[in-house]
Amino acid sequence: MFSKDEHDEILNEHARLVELKDSLRELGLKIDMKYGKSHAISGADGRVRLSRASGTAQTYAVVFKRAVPSELASALHPHTSLPTLVVAGSITERAASVLRERGINYIDEAGNAYIAWDDVLIDIRGRKTGGRTGASSHRGSKAFSRAGLQVGFVLLSWPDIAGKPLRRLASASGVSLGTAQAVVDDLTKAGYLYEMAGERRLGRAGELLNRWSEAYSTRLSPTLSLGEFEVPDISWWRDAKEELAHFDVQIGGEAGASLLDRHLIPATLTLYADELPRSIIGKRRMARAQQDGNIHIRRRFWTMTEPSRIVPSTLIYADLLASGDPRQREHADRIRIHDDRLASLDRL
Repeated sequence: MFSKDEHDEILNEHARLVELKDSLRELGLKIDMKYGKSHAISGADGRVRLSRASGTAQTYAVVFKRAVPSELASALHPHTSLPTLVVAGSITERAASVLRERGINYIDEAGNAYIAWDDVLIDIRGRKTGGRTGASSHRGSKAFSRAGLQVGFVLLSWPDIAGKPLRRLASASGVSLGTAQAVVDDLTKAGYLYEMAGERRLGRAGELLNRWSEAYSTRLSPTLSLGEFEVPDISWWRDAKEELAHFDVQIGGEAGASLLDRHLIPATLTLYADELPRSIIGKRRMARAQQDGNIHIRRRFWTMTEPSRIVPSTLIYADLLASGDPRQREHADRIRIHDDRLASLDRL
């Protein structure tokens, strides 16, 4: 049986699909969606079947999103065993292009769609949305709010902290005790936290990493910039280990990933700090960039520390996905397999 909240969410999602039936009918498609334990599907919001009058049909793992910008299109995780259909309020043209390149099917409220299986190919572009915001992308809004994502990051980076007192989790995440409690409650209801022998533990961590990194790309990542800078050559960081450590600056993004994946040659440098490291900016003659520079300085949003020149690989992974760069997406997939911290999450 579903809880009241789950039942209400199911009704809401079903209503959204009903609103799309006319658009799908115009495309010559019929849609069926079923709920219940026998139809439950991990890592997606439901299971949907599209069919044509000729009899050909395809079953999808359906994912609801409020809106899909290019950053989210890159960060989205396709289902592992079924083709994925994204149902969104709006999808930007760049995001649609990324989804098509990745083989992810989609339809939005304006009627833009890419649906392909066997001999079926529907590709509609350029329609403008009517302004409705569409579906919420996550159950458990506290867990995937900005503050909630900070808590999720700490849990994914240091899973043992799940069993520690809640006050410690709140402090490490840089959030209030009340926020930490609300996030833990949401994650417990969703099955990502559970109790064993009286101790709270992290479960289904690989699935949580998928959802966390997707939400991070649109909700938390855009709020972290301390400044964009430009230098002719970013390679100075390789020989500046002591300098960066002295000012408590850690390396993330492509540069951090290059220390985990030797196949990657970084074109940008991402630095995480509590505040702008003005001494380093001056010494390295960094010029302010009007838009995206080749050096990104970002706010460190957690207080948990470890003796490492790079940020936790969970954040490196998420930043690669959020870049919107297919090349960085490939490296993200590679380090998820080979990095011990990320690989261990997929085993939890």
